[in-house]
Amino acid sequence: MGTPTLFRENLSRDGSCATGLLDPRNGAAWDLPPFAGEVSTYIVASTPRTGSTLLCRLLWDTGLVGAPKEYLNPMQIRDWEVRLGGTGWTRWRNRLLFGPAVALAGRGRWSEARLHEHIARVRERRTSAGGLFGLKLHEHHFARFFGSGCFDLESALAPRRWIRLRREDTVAQAVSWARALQSGRWASHQRFALPVVYRRNQIARLEQEIGGQEAAWENFFASCEDEYLPITYEELSTDRVAVVRRVLDFLGVEGAMQVPVPEPGLQAQADATNAAWIARYRSLRAE
Repeated sequence: MGTPTLFRENLSRDGSCATGLLDPRNGAAWDLPPFAGEVSTYIVASTPRTGSTLLCRLLWDTGLVGAPKEYLNPMQIRDWEVRLGGTGWTRWRNRLLFGPAVALAGRGRWSEARLHEHIARVRERRTSAGGLFGLKLHEHHFARFFGSGCFDLESALAPRRWIRLRREDTVAQAVSWARALQSGRWASHQRFALPVVYRRNQIARLEQEIGGQEAAWENFFASCEDEYLPITYEELSTDRVAVVRRVLDFLGVEGAMQVPVPEPGLQAQADATNAAWIARYRSLRAE
């Protein structure tokens, strides 16, 4: 089964300097042993700031269901193409992308071959010994690659199971999203952060965007024939062990309800600033 990543935490602190990667977990030290059998893909379907990064990290660190991650977002595309993909020109260009410029990675028209190659090189290195490969998709990334007139989902990923993750408190979600956009800090392990300021219009716009993305997911799952498991940010925050075990059981892991769930390597980012913004936004909206 290989060494679970929970016990490999100290094996790699490379990343930015030695390898050119922004996220050290995209490096070779975090690859899983090759799997030669038939791969079964599961997808974590989410919107930003729903706890999806935490859920995927916890699943990864059990060592049982591969290394689920947001492999189709710009930073992941940047890192994997720097490490393994594309022409020498693509690698050199992506190495120059830092900070807000990372959003430019993967822009432009993709060919079907490029998409399949990207997924194949990740899947080859991030599939569990039991044949499970996980991928997180925010709705806007799903729409970009697999929406109407885009690439065929079945051909590219052939997903068999979905975890549907949403947040009940969409105001708190919008505030969290606004802070992440302003600060550039999307997870607790990222140390650098720009100053943030309360912007009511930005929060309102993001709350509306969340509603649109959630509606799009609802429409998709209304017609999806694959199995899916609904869970919420609030459930994950209240009892992460129960949620992770429920997901493992849904994915067919034997003895899922007794699997040790590691302490998260990530911390909640919400603080007094979030609470103040939420209260201020709600008070003005109620007027």
